[in-house]
Amino acid sequence: MYEELLTMTEFQLRDWTVPFPKTKEELNEIVSKLETRTHDYGTCVYAMSIAAVATYNYMCHILGTTGFQSGAASLDILARIRNYKCGFRIINYENLLYPQYMDEEHFPTIENLVDNNIDTLSIEAQKRISDSKKNMYQPHPDVLKRWLYLRDRGMENPEVAKKIIAEEI
Repeated sequence: MYEELLTMTEFQLRDWTVPFPKTKEELNEIVSKLETRTHDYGTCVYAMSIAAVATYNYMCHILGTTGFQSGAASLDILARIRNYKCGFRIINYENLLYPQYMDEEHFPTIENLVDNNIDTLSIEAQKRISDSKKNMYQPHPDVLKRWLYLRDRGMENPEVAKKIIAEEI
């Protein structure tokens, strides 16, 4: 089973529909084929993503997760892999094809992204300011200016201000 994985090109792997393995043996078959085949620069990318998605699909099946749980898990995977600490957003550019998506909800301005995330950003900015002082490195003046701006914006919220002050100590 899955013998085609041994000889597929980069583009064939890219376009391959990842199955939903129902057993650990089926999952291991997919991973094993991807692990043992010869790879080039491009095929290794798809080998990693196919193995990850097959594992994700298998765990969704085994745990019987809902669509919401599965969606939350997929976002958590992305956050963990990319080491996102302050949140993130996925923007579907296909929505640019349709006028009903031309709004702040789907394509927010930078100002609104900052406004909607200022609490997290201000605390993280203070952590980075403190870290730079503790480890005696000087961020670029423009970066430090931005961190100070974000930190000061967060000080407007009393609950966030407490966390920022605690981070300064």
